[in-house]
Amino acid sequence: MTPPRLADQFLKFFCAPDRLEEVQGDLHEEFAYQVRRVGERRARWRYWRDVLGFFRPFAIRRKPGDYSPNPLFSPSMIQNYVKIAWRNLVKNQTYALINVTGLGLGIGAALLIFALVRYHYAIDKHHQKYDRIYRVLTEFVTPEGVFDIAGVPYAMGKALQNDHPAIENLAMIDIYRDPLVAIPMPTGPDRKFKEAHQMGAFVQPAYFRIFDYHWVVGGPTELAQPNTVVISAENATKYFGTTQVIGKVIKLNAVMNTRIVGVFEDYRDNTDFAYPIMASWASLREFYGRPLTEGFDNINGDTQCFVSLNDGFSKADWDRQMMAFVKKYKPHGVKDTRFPMQPLRDIHFSTDTGGVSQGLIWSLFAIGVFLIITASINFVNLATAQALNRSREVGVRKVLGSTRGQLFWQFIGETALLTLAATALALLFFQIGQQLAQERLHGAFRFTFYYDVSVIGWLALIVVVVIGLSGLYPALVLAGFKPAMALAGRITTRQVGGFSVRRGLVITQFAISQMLIVGMIVVASQLQYIQTKDLGFRQEAILTVRLPSSPKQDISKMNTFRNLALAIPEVKKLSYSVSGPPQSGWISQTMIKFDTRPEPEKFTTQQQFIDADYLNVYGLKLVAGRNLQPADTAREVLVNEAFVKALGIRDPAKVLGKLMHNGRGLEIVGVLKDFNQNNLKSGIAPLYMTTRATSYFYANLQLHNGNFRRVIEQLEKDYNGLYPDSYFSAQFVDEQLQEFYVQEQTMASLVNFFAGIAVIIGGLGLYGLVLFMAAQKTKEIGVRKVLGASIRDILWLFGREFFRLIVVAFVIATPMAWWVMSHWLQDFVYRIELDWWIFALAMLLTALITLLTVSYESIKASFANPVKSLRSE
Repeated sequence: MTPPRLADQFLKFFCAPDRLEEVQGDLHEEFAYQVRRVGERRARWRYWRDVLGFFRPFAIRRKPGDYSPNPLFSPSMIQNYVKIAWRNLVKNQTYALINVTGLGLGIGAALLIFALVRYHYAIDKHHQKYDRIYRVLTEFVTPEGVFDIAGVPYAMGKALQNDHPAIENLAMIDIYRDPLVAIPMPTGPDRKFKEAHQMGAFVQPAYFRIFDYHWVVGGPTELAQPNTVVISAENATKYFGTTQVIGKVIKLNAVMNTRIVGVFEDYRDNTDFAYPIMASWASLREFYGRPLTEGFDNINGDTQCFVSLNDGFSKADWDRQMMAFVKKYKPHGVKDTRFPMQPLRDIHFSTDTGGVSQGLIWSLFAIGVFLIITASINFVNLATAQALNRSREVGVRKVLGSTRGQLFWQFIGETALLTLAATALALLFFQIGQQLAQERLHGAFRFTFYYDVSVIGWLALIVVVVIGLSGLYPALVLAGFKPAMALAGRITTRQVGGFSVRRGLVITQFAISQMLIVGMIVVASQLQYIQTKDLGFRQEAILTVRLPSSPKQDISKMNTFRNLALAIPEVKKLSYSVSGPPQSGWISQTMIKFDTRPEPEKFTTQQQFIDADYLNVYGLKLVAGRNLQPADTAREVLVNEAFVKALGIRDPAKVLGKLMHNGRGLEIVGVLKDFNQNNLKSGIAPLYMTTRATSYFYANLQLHNGNFRRVIEQLEKDYNGLYPDSYFSAQFVDEQLQEFYVQEQTMASLVNFFAGIAVIIGGLGLYGLVLFMAAQKTKEIGVRKVLGASIRDILWLFGREFFRLIVVAFVIATPMAWWVMSHWLQDFVYRIELDWWIFALAMLLTALITLLTVSYESIKASFANPVKSLRSE
C-alpha cells in the first residue's frame, strides 16, 4: 500500500532536495505504521496531515516531537521576500498599476455586493422569536395559478384566537400610508407633519410580544385602549423637541385625537416593519368611521395577521387544521381559498407580497464572484506573460540554492503585496459606492450597504481568495523553471502557460463580459417595454390629489373642490376614485355571486370605487353597455372583460342587465375593455367598478398642456382653504406608475454599474497583455515592416487572436446568458422576447471594446521605426 501520490508530489515540490530523502523516508515509515493501526483510509488522511505538518510556519517536523525553524518562513527570509517583491513592483510600474487598479475595482465592487447580500439576509433577524414568527396569508387557487396576498379578513384574528387558543401570541395590524400628524396648539392653527414615504399602523398589544422593541419611556400596556398611540423617538423629538411626551395628544390624519402612551427607540434600518406611528387596534373603527367587516369575503392587503408559535401549537398543527378552519368560516371558498402561514424569514423575499426578489440578490452575488474571477484572471495572465522576463532571475536564484518552496512563497508574497495595495483602493471604492447607493438607489426598494465587522470578515475572505486565485498558478509556473534552461534563455511561452492556459482565461473573461452585457441589454429592454407599453388607459398630463382619509368628510366639500379645480383654465376634467389611477397598487379583493347562480363564484374579484367621470378622465373604453350614472352610493357596476371570461361567458353583452351580488344586488350596466390594473408582473384580473362617494380618497385631474406649476400652486391654495386640517399632496400619474418598477430600475442601475466595472477590469487586462505582446514582438514587427507589411497587417497580427477568442466565448456565454435572463423574465406576464440580436449585439460590443483596447498599443507598435527595433540584431 502506497501513500497518496499527490501528497508525495507536494512534498517533492516544496521540500529542499538535500532533505527530501530523509523526510520522505520518515513519512513513509509512519504511513505504514498507521495503516496497520487504523486502516488504509484513515492512514491516507493522516499522511496528508503529516506532509502539511512539515510546512507549518516557523516549524518543520523532522521526527515525532522534533521541531526546528523552517527556512521558508524565517524572519530574514520573509524580509527578503518583501524586499524583492517591492523591487520588482517598482521595476514594472505599468504592470503593477494595471494589477492594483483591476484588483482594487474587483475587490471593491465584490465587497459592495457581498455587503448588500449580507444586509438583505439579515433583515429582521434581531427579533428573539425570529424562527417562530409567521404571517398569515390569503391564498387563492385559480385556473391561472396560485397567488398570495399579505392581507386577511378583519375577522381572522378573532376567529384564530377562538378556535386555536394554544397559539402563543397573535396580533392583527392594519397599515396606512403617508400618515398625517397634527399637533394641537394652545393658540393658532395646529402644526402639521406629513410623514411622506412612511407607513403608520393600527396594532393589537400582542404585536409587541411578537416583535422586539426597546422603550425610551412608557410602553404598549395601555395600547389596548381606544385613542392611544406609541411613536418612535425620532418622531417624538420632531413633534415636541423631546422624548418625554407621555400623555401628550396628537391628531392622526389631523382629525382623530390620540394620547401618546409610549416612545420606542428608533428602528434599525434592516427591518421590513418600520412603522414610526402605531395606534391601538381599538381606534380603527373611529379612524375609518365604520364598523369593521365581520365576514371572510372582503380582504385588504394592508390588514395583516402575525403569530408567534411554540411547541404547544406549531405550523404543522395549523397545516393539518387549516381546511377545517376554512370550511367553518368560508365554506364557499373550500376549493379555492387557503390561509397558509408564511415564516418571517421568507417575508422579505416574497415577491408575491411585495418583497425583494431572491433571484436578484443571488444574481448580484454571482456578479460579485464574476468580478473577482475577472480581476484574478487579469493578474494570472499578466504574471505568466511576464514570467519570460523573470526566467533568468529564477535560474540564478536556483543555482545559488533557492528551493522551489522558497521561490513559490516569494511570488505568493508579491501577489499578497499587490493585493493589499489593491485592498486599500477597494476600501476607497467601497466608501464611494456607499455614498452613490444612498444618493441614487434610495426608495421603496432598499439597497443598503453596511460597513461593520461582518463586512471586514468578507473583505478578509476576499483578499485570501484573490491571493489564492491570482498567485497560485503564476507562483507554481515560476518556481518550476529548470535552472539550466532558464539561464540559457530557452524558456518559451508554452512553458509559462502559453496560449493553452491564457486562451482559456481570456475566453472566461470574455464570456463573463458578454453575459453581463446581455443582462444590461435585456434589463434595459424590459424596462423600456413596460414603460412604453399601452396599459389601456390615459397616463399623460393627469394629476392625482390625495383627499383627507376620513370617510366622515362632507361630500359637499368634494363638490366644492371640483368646482374650484375646474375653474382653473388648465384643468380639463376631474374625477374622484378610491385609489387614483387605474393601476395604483391598491388592491381590494372580494367574492361575488352572479345573477341567479346559487353559489359564489370560484374566482375573487378586485373592486374599485369611482365616479361617473372616471372613464372620461382616463380614457377607458367600453366594449358593451354604458357608463355609470352619477351617484353617491353603489347602485350599478361596470365589469371588465376578464370578469366576463371568468364567468365562462363569451359575449360581453350577455351580462348586461344581470345582477352582481356583493352584500346587495348591483346591476351590470357596462363591460370595460381590459386594462392593466396591476403591474406587468401579473395578468389582468377580474374587476368591477361602482360608485361610493364615502370611499373616494383621490381627485384625478386631466390637464391641458401648460404651466403645471401654476396649476399645482392654485390647487394647493384652494385645497388648504377647503381642508385646513389636512395636507396637500399631488403627484402625476406617469410618476406614480414608475414606482411599480423601483426594483427593476434598481437592478438595471446595479447591473449596468457592475457590468461597467467588469468591462473596465477586462479592458485593463487586455491592455496589459497587448503591452506585453508589443514588447515581445518588437523585432518581429520590424522584420514584417521591412518585408512590406502594412499597418493593417500589424493591427491584424495583434487582434486576430483576441477576436477568435471572442467567438469562442460567445458560444459559451450565449446559452448561459439565455438561461439566466429567461428565468428573470418569468417574473413578468408581459415581457420581451430573447431575440438573437441581443446576443449578437453583446458579442459586437465586446469586440468593439477589445478593438479600442488593442488599437492604441497596436498602432503605436505599427508606427515604430523598424530600424530601431532591428538595430540590436
